[in-house]
Amino acid sequence: MLASLGSATHTRVDSAAKHIRQCKIHERLMGVWFGQDADTMHRQKNKYATMKDELVLNVNESLGKACTPSEAYPSVVSNFTSLKPDTIRILTEWYSKNTPPDFFDYQHKIQDKAPILTIDPNNKQVETIPFFRAQGYALGRAEANMRSGDTVFSVMIGGQITVTNGSFAMRPGQMVQWYFEFEDPLFDTDGRRMQAGGAGQARPRTAGQKRARDEINAECTYRALPKPYVLSKNGMDHYGDKIRIFAKCICGGPANHKVDIMLMTQSL
Repeated sequence: MLASLGSATHTRVDSAAKHIRQCKIHERLMGVWFGQDADTMHRQKNKYATMKDELVLNVNESLGKACTPSEAYPSVVSNFTSLKPDTIRILTEWYSKNTPPDFFDYQHKIQDKAPILTIDPNNKQVETIPFFRAQGYALGRAEANMRSGDTVFSVMIGGQITVTNGSFAMRPGQMVQWYFEFEDPLFDTDGRRMQAGGAGQARPRTAGQKRARDEINAECTYRALPKPYVLSKNGMDHYGDKIRIFAKCICGGPANHKVDIMLMTQSL
């Protein structure tokens, strides 16, 4: 596949119709996930910060004990650096469910911390797993803790935008979903979910992935990324992926290159 227009010309698409709103990093959730005190997070602020052009997820709806925030700004996160293996396993299994009954049955197991999940009792991350929704793309930097700087920042939720593609080639007209970076092994080279995957095991990063990562935040371990939504081999929808659609591809490109997408988080 040829390079995308954005990669070939080193330009970014611009759209007159933009929908932008202010969002706020969910500090309490970040504190639980990272397991670090404010001093440590301040000293390593680049590792935990949300950077410009990162895909941010809304976490207003909680599944566990954490209270749903009621601030004036939507609560968001984009950095999943310190997720524990149990948490990664549960998230990959949750989104691997291909029917609504299976998806929500597993969600209830997370809420109830069902014994079948075999969770480490010291893992407090599972208690705070929220219902993730795509919010949009960060237009500036935001800190994980107020001590390091501003936690409120602008997020583009609608309009055309040039973004860095995930690990799967994207073509014009395809619907675009978000996925966690640790889900890479669960999809084939076309971005189609495989029946049996690597259960979230990390695969070696390619040179393109490393370059794309360094452009945004080289210190972040895991992020949310865009990929094309592809039907299963039997032509059926996969519910755990379909509910994560948030955009449509306008100008595609290879994996880890720039692509132009139309954000639709305010209209889906």
